[in-house]
Amino acid sequence: MSDNTHDLRTKINTRTHSALYAESRATGKTIEEIAREVLDPWAEQRIHGATVLQNLLRCEGLPAKDGAGEGKL
Repeated sequence: MSDNTHDLRTKINTRTHSALYAESRATGKTIEEIAREVLDPWAEQRIHGATVLQNLLRCEGLPAKDGAGEGKL
């Protein structure tokens, strides 16, 4: 099973680009691969934190807004 990918275009500063470019040259990985390696764990942490918060709120009898039906991503 492979993950679907989405195009991400963004502007970054020279320092960040230099670090990505140097890492790319040193490892043979593309800048895109490196960006995914950095962003995927970041997203996983945010999702985990949101899940923990919702569970804690529910345990305390408080409503946990899940965003269902809002039509937003």
